[in-house]
Amino acid sequence: MLNKTVLRWMGIIATVIFYIIAVMIPVFGYGLTMKYNSPPSTGTMNVDTCDGIIDILSQSFDQLLMTSLIGNIACVVITLYIFKKIR
Repeated sequence: MLNKTVLRWMGIIATVIFYIIAVMIPVFGYGLTMKYNSPPSTGTMNVDTCDGIIDILSQSFDQLLMTSLIGNIACVVITLYIFKKIR
């Protein structure tokens, strides 16, 4: 009984850690995008620069959103599978 409990919770913890790592990769990319492609602090900005920054941030956010949604569904399915198989 104790071995199955430990095995079940270790599997769930490993799944959650993998999900967190999978979500953190786009988050770091989004942070780097914000750091190196931020608007200039002095002067005016032309339209092309503004559009480029918005496109880059939009792509980073889309990647983060897709990773979060797909990862969340996969994490829930794997967790339910672990609970079902290890009793």
